[in-house]
Amino acid sequence: MTPVPPPAFIGSFIDLLFASLPFAYFLLVSSVTPGPNNLMLAASGMNFGIRRTVPHMAGITFGFMTLMFMCAFGVGAIYAAYPQAHFVLNIFCASYILYLSYKIATSGKPDPVDPDSTKKPMGFVQASLFQFVNPKGWVSALASTSSLLPHHATIAQQSLVIFATVMLLGVPSICIWTLFGKGMARIFTSEKSHHIINIVLAVLLAATIPMMML
Repeated sequence: MTPVPPPAFIGSFIDLLFASLPFAYFLLVSSVTPGPNNLMLAASGMNFGIRRTVPHMAGITFGFMTLMFMCAFGVGAIYAAYPQAHFVLNIFCASYILYLSYKIATSGKPDPVDPDSTKKPMGFVQASLFQFVNPKGWVSALASTSSLLPHHATIAQQSLVIFATVMLLGVPSICIWTLFGKGMARIFTSEKSHHIINIVLAVLLAATIPMMML
């Protein structure tokens, strides 16, 4: 009895899956390694907890996914074509990161009963917009979409790959960093130790600036 071949769409899906593995691997590495987003999430998780950090996490996801779509479908070429844009973004992002580092370093331990109204985690819009001035995000999006997306795939298939990869790999990565910050809050409970960890996170965040410049 002659075996019945699988439907064509199953074979196409399997081919697309294997062709997307390099893209997925690159995105996983770039998402889980230390960078401005992850260090800010760790600080937010420690200072504000997981629930109040959710808008920050959602903003990163939405902003970076939007950036990926822009780079995949041509807008990123404008950024790549103008080196002056790189310099402006580097300066703006470095200044903003220094500001955030200062805010983290000088923030005390929030009072869970009567939190200071001036101490608020980064919101959805702010986190989304930060992705468009983050040089690491631009480099990751341009490198992955230009070289690693399956070029034989249709626009719809490429869009599906971007969406699925960000949701299945990017979201868990940022959750890990937020949980890491929450875990530190449980371990370092005193005001002094909390302040020391904030300073360490602020220094590590500021240390990402030379890496972005290079």
